[in-house]
Amino acid sequence: MLDTDVKPPMPGLDLPLTDDPQTSFTLPASWYVDPAIFEREKHAIFYRTWQYVGHKGFFKEPGDYMTVQICDQNVFVMMGGDGELRAFYNVCRHRAHELLSEPAGNVKSVIVCPYHAWTFSREGGLRGARFSQERPGFDRADYSLRQVRLEMFCDCVFVNLDDNAVPMAEMVGEVEADIRARAPFIDRLQPLGTQTDLLGETVQKAGWKVVVDNYVECYHCHHAHPDFSSIICMNAYQVDCGPYWSRQLGEDIRHENTAYQVSPESGFQASAFWYIWPNTTFGIMPGSEELAVFSVRPIDPTTSSFEGHMLSASGEANNQRSEYTANILAPEDIALCESVQRGLKSMGYSQGPIITGDKASGQGEQALHHFHRLVYEAMSTEAQLQP
Repeated sequence: MLDTDVKPPMPGLDLPLTDDPQTSFTLPASWYVDPAIFEREKHAIFYRTWQYVGHKGFFKEPGDYMTVQICDQNVFVMMGGDGELRAFYNVCRHRAHELLSEPAGNVKSVIVCPYHAWTFSREGGLRGARFSQERPGFDRADYSLRQVRLEMFCDCVFVNLDDNAVPMAEMVGEVEADIRARAPFIDRLQPLGTQTDLLGETVQKAGWKVVVDNYVECYHCHHAHPDFSSIICMNAYQVDCGPYWSRQLGEDIRHENTAYQVSPESGFQASAFWYIWPNTTFGIMPGSEELAVFSVRPIDPTTSSFEGHMLSASGEANNQRSEYTANILAPEDIALCESVQRGLKSMGYSQGPIITGDKASGQGEQALHHFHRLVYEAMSTEAQLQP
């Protein structure tokens, strides 16, 4: 949980980031464009937090695997011959060649390094290294693949590069309980293929914080998303924040709207969007029983990707809803984020005020303030740990 004391000044923080969003300001523009800040974020945030890989439905047979890029670190998750899921750094212990180049696939017997043909079992042990018997004292056990922590959350696989990280159940267990309570169909969900670009274009010219900023607030929705505001009654929109999460609920919807048609007889009769620190989102739009799990993946200080998977209880996609999100909603958000990223380089901007509006309303920036505090706390802690 956040320390409520205001931390010592960080670079570029000229206006205060206070506990109270009504008196607080945003993170400074420099934090969105400075390569040095981005390098610190890798270690302070992304190498210490839980990162989404994929739904359990992607792992059905021994050897099934998925890879995930966490900034500079490549990781893969594979089902072993014993049916267990394990995560490893995707790198050979000999000369650092990446082992698995595809985003997903199946290894029939052993993992073979493309460089010098070292082989590893599907459980991570070194099986063969040509001529290694000629090296005195060579022990295969010393060169097993380095394992990464793995946990399940809402039937999805998450990994964490920090061996001492707090378990997900302890950090955000209440979120899983909430998702399961609101979406009782979760146990029937299966992925609609391995595509990660089901919302359309994934890479955008906007840094990861800009994209998260946009996701966690609906202050912009009434004006910037007219069709979304047609299907979701914004006057009844709600936002709640927990220690490492925030949630947006739209429990009053219009079946007749300009986005897509929603049957009043069946399916999910609301909208719900969960954000989990630092870059994971779970979302359900009104209509058929589908859950979107997406992550904001940092690429460089001013570029990121928003990619993930659609999960369906019926095994089929709601085409009208998919077309709306991919062709209208996502392009609207991308245009907003890319414009903000350009504007953050302007000499006419540094920090802005947090706008909350009515505290009971979900149309303010309370969750954005919550996110900025989490970033600031993580970066402050990392700075204090540096020699």
